[in-house]
Amino acid sequence: SGSSGCPCVPAAMAGRSQERSLREELTCAICCELFSEPVMLDCMHHFCRGCIQQYWDSCAHGPSCPQCRRRCPGRAFRTHYLLAGLVEKLRRCGSPQHPAAALRLPAAPAEDAGALLEETVSSQHAACKACANRYSRLELPVLKKHLEDALQARQKEMEHLLQRKPLKSSHVRRDGSKAEGAGCGTHLLPLPSAQKVSGELNFKIRAEFARLHQILEEEERAVLAELGEKEEQSLAQLHRHVGQLEEGVAVLQRDIEHVKQTLSKMEDVSLGLEWVKEPCVLQEGTDFGCFILSLLFSALCYSGGCKSDPEVRVCLGLGVAEAPAPLTFDPESAHPNLVFSRDLTAVTERSRAQPVPISPRRFRQCVNVLGSQAFDCGRHYWEVWVGSKTKWDLGVAADTVDRAAKVKLCPENGYWTLRLRNRTEYWATATPWVRLAPRQPPRKVGVFLDCQEGTVTFFDAGDMSHLYTFHQVSAKRYCPFFSTCFSDGRDNVEPMRLCHLAL
Repeated sequence: SGSSGCPCVPAAMAGRSQERSLREELTCAICCELFSEPVMLDCMHHFCRGCIQQYWDSCAHGPSCPQCRRRCPGRAFRTHYLLAGLVEKLRRCGSPQHPAAALRLPAAPAEDAGALLEETVSSQHAACKACANRYSRLELPVLKKHLEDALQARQKEMEHLLQRKPLKSSHVRRDGSKAEGAGCGTHLLPLPSAQKVSGELNFKIRAEFARLHQILEEEERAVLAELGEKEEQSLAQLHRHVGQLEEGVAVLQRDIEHVKQTLSKMEDVSLGLEWVKEPCVLQEGTDFGCFILSLLFSALCYSGGCKSDPEVRVCLGLGVAEAPAPLTFDPESAHPNLVFSRDLTAVTERSRAQPVPISPRRFRQCVNVLGSQAFDCGRHYWEVWVGSKTKWDLGVAADTVDRAAKVKLCPENGYWTLRLRNRTEYWATATPWVRLAPRQPPRKVGVFLDCQEGTVTFFDAGDMSHLYTFHQVSAKRYCPFFSTCFSDGRDNVEPMRLCHLAL
């Protein structure tokens, strides 16, 4: 009777049930044996290495999981070392040489589960911290169910033993001696050990889950930090774009104000034109820029703005003659060292001569070039950008000048020009030369040719201040004249440009 009430019988049954459950979980679904070299597919299902390879060899429609039928491209799997360790420990526990197998203690399955897990995890160290984190995230959750089942079985066994404990205490006499049936009490000796093992297993499981929570929290912090950096970068880029838009709006506002001021000045000039005695007629083929410029000059002269300088008043006289299209350079007259832009509005000097056709119109000694248009009547105005060049020559030349010889630029040789030397020395090539003192170094020079009056006048096109006027200019045909002068290394390499009037 005493042995029939022994708690070891249901405990052993529960232990064998848990052992069978654990064996089922560690059994390959293909060969129905314990795993041999277990591997894990991408779908988290496990099989023997040889079984899954043999199964894939027999698949006609490509490799897939035998359980969930998920496709496995490239036959990808990973060796499950943790599961292999568990299977090996289970095999050793089930062997006749293993003490737990020989005694068949009821606590063996749960103890083995906890001990197997702990021993296997401690023995199967990952090669690096990253691999350890990978096993924690991917493989330990797979065993979570097994551990929870083992823990629940152990708790039920403990509850059953605790319920049986008061019945066993009735066999103890008041004097402390044991009854006849107390012989079965010897089976209660494993209870403290079972409680200890259960507590340790409880502690280890909670510690493992705490570690997993810590890993998840670290990943969460890393993801949030990365998102924060991306957000800061996006905000910084957005602020830069907003700043660029604001700068663009400011530039547009300045341009609008400039246009308004220009229109206001045009209105003021149109009021001054009411006093012009002879109307100006825009004939067919007349340069509109020259027309507007003459109207402005006429209003300026009438208002008295030029009365202090008779030379300026002469060159800004009334009347507009026919003018050509926007001015360009004439490559056929250019020295071989000169190179032009595609639209023939910019020229610079190179150290080597270019292969060019031989022409009697070409300058051979100096780096000179003429404009593509020649004039024999009317008034004509063009502007030349000289920028920060250290030396240059520009003005008007007679169409008949000697282009093969090196001659002095002077009116007697058919040249009416301005020149810059040594960065700051401005000269009018009259006879004799005249040293000029402009208020500021002109970066753009305006040239006004009046064929009827026989004058060539130069202006600082930045503020239209007068520089010099040649009188008694006489030739059958006049050509715009330009000389970049030699570059002297890199001191004078900036191109010379023709500026087209933009209205």
